[in-house]
Amino acid sequence: MPTLAERLSPSSSDAQVKAAISDSIAQLMNEGRPQDQAIAMAHEQAAKATGKELGRERA
Repeated sequence: MPTLAERLSPSSSDAQVKAAISDSIAQLMNEGRPQDQAIAMAHEQAAKATGKELGRERA
């Protein structure tokens, strides 16, 4: 099932990108992915969909 991050476009706003990444992480974790892997996958999908270099924020 495609994640919201994969449905982004180059014209997506920063808020849309953040929301999609967050939702994608939750979806991937619900599918059984470890948290660190889900975070990496969601950021990679969003970067690919938007064509933007996305930095990961660390807590």
